[in-house]
Amino acid sequence: MGTFLFTDKTMATFRCLASGNTVTFTYTHDIESMKGHSGYVRVNEPEEDEKQEESRPLPMTAPVAAKKPGRPPKQQKGT
Repeated sequence: MGTFLFTDKTMATFRCLASGNTVTFTYTHDIESMKGHSGYVRVNEPEEDEKQEESRPLPMTAPVAAKKPGRPPKQQKGT
């Protein structure tokens, strides 16, 4: 019979600090071994600072009326 490999659905992307190339790993063993590597940094792991920035409320402003595009109408003299 065939060999069954257990794979969980985790994926991690690491970026090389020297070249900037990215590598994506799916196996937990590979991800854990890359965490200890000093030449790579994980790029898809959310940081605490990023989470706080996303949760800030957006300021609400009144809509600004846009000018009509194009040339203004002609003004007629006299009459």
